[in-house]
Amino acid sequence: MAGVEWDAVRMVDRPEGELAMSAYLAAPDPQPTHIDKLDQLLNGGMTRGLTVVGGPPSSGKSVLACLASMLMCASGRRVVYASYEMSWEVVQLRCASAWSCYPALRAQGVEPFNWGNVINGSERASRHQYDGLMRDELSRYVVGGQMDPITYALTAWDEGPGRNLAVLTGGYGVHELCEMARAVEGEPPVLVVDYIQIVPTAGKDETGAQEQSEYQRVTEVVNALQELAYGQGGPSNVLALSSTRNLTQADYKDGPSLSWYRGSGYVGYAAEQAVMLVPDRRKDDETGQLVPSVAQNGWYEGRMTVVKNKSGASGRSVATLMAGWCNLIS
Repeated sequence: MAGVEWDAVRMVDRPEGELAMSAYLAAPDPQPTHIDKLDQLLNGGMTRGLTVVGGPPSSGKSVLACLASMLMCASGRRVVYASYEMSWEVVQLRCASAWSCYPALRAQGVEPFNWGNVINGSERASRHQYDGLMRDELSRYVVGGQMDPITYALTAWDEGPGRNLAVLTGGYGVHELCEMARAVEGEPPVLVVDYIQIVPTAGKDETGAQEQSEYQRVTEVVNALQELAYGQGGPSNVLALSSTRNLTQADYKDGPSLSWYRGSGYVGYAAEQAVMLVPDRRKDDETGQLVPSVAQNGWYEGRMTVVKNKSGASGRSVATLMAGWCNLIS
């Protein structure tokens, strides 16, 4: 290979006209999730790139994702929530339920409601109240004061923060999903993916992904999401949920680590930030099995731990209380 001048090497990948000082002055601020404890652990919020939240089954991953999505929408950010496990209706109801729990909304007449009771119908309003009304007429301002509290809260959500939330449940391949996120006009949205291990690599009209191992598929999904966040013209913040491998007593004793993520070690290593939610556990008196610990008020107790943070310290942990029906983390 012929000799190359030093200055030419220095300029190979350097953006035109940029200096190291520019990287400091132009660095984007973190995107807050507006979940105070999580943002404190992450030094202000999600940095550019992929932020992964993992945890065992029923640890509160989707609770956290819906809460963060709702809070970002309420702050004016647009969010694309790609759900591969929950229906469009459940994601919307969980986000609206979380929003309804905030005391400041009482002055607007919004009362907290349990999204699960809407799903099973125990608190659903009689549909005949709205017979003959077009969807655009079903507004909390025009139904003559006879709207039940849940319908009131949901129409307030639809007309308020809900306008900033797009929920995708079509089973899109990761490359389709990334292209859709890049194509959004205006300010790029935050992309939330629920969750990594069940995202397909091939779309509906593509073939070949069936022969991939879980390791290959998960690695490709993580690579695509990271590429999306670092690219131009699309979301720079991706929040993705991840399941864990089968955990042992020794794992729980040693504490959360990057090795907990299931499918591919690349999940943790490629992420800019990685968080683990772990419910406290107690022995069930009847079965002798370890089950999530529930506080006297019915909230699940646990801990949220940062196992990786390229923009700050890892290993920090905070106690959490979670209530699935109103999606609050305190």
